Amino acid sequence: MKINHYLFYDGNCEEAFKWYAKIFGVDNLYMQRFKDIPGESPFSKDMDDKVMHVALSLEGGCLMGSDDLTENYQEPRGMAVSLNFENVEEARDIFEKLSEGGTVTMKFEPTFFSPGFGVLKDKFGIPWMVNTEME
Repeated sequence: MKINHYLFYDGNCEEAFKWYAKIFGVDNLYMQRFKDIPGESPFSKDMDDKVMHVALSLEGGCLMGSDDLTENYQEPRGMAVSLNFENVEEARDIFEKLSEGGTVTMKFEPTFFSPGFGVLKDKFGIPWMVNTEME
């Protein structure tokens, strides 16, 4: 079994995932829009160009997402996308890139459980935990 994160966005899913692809240095972004639904779409025309589903394959998993269909979108709470690295420098680099335009909750630094750990909320409101595994 694999567990993957599925994230919802307030209309900026495409922008977010293109940004993530650049940060992680991958170009395997798979994206479907609401207008791609076969037959008559049950959604309003203003959703046509919004992202119905996107997937970004990363080493060890897949990050997926969609633009939220509800009018009651709220930024995620009570969860975080957790990244685990073997290399402190790589973890720090990703942490710094993800934090650009966002908010650092806990700066990336050594802790009693990790040679490098930090927590942030990215510019799209998504919480992340970046961890370096102990040797």
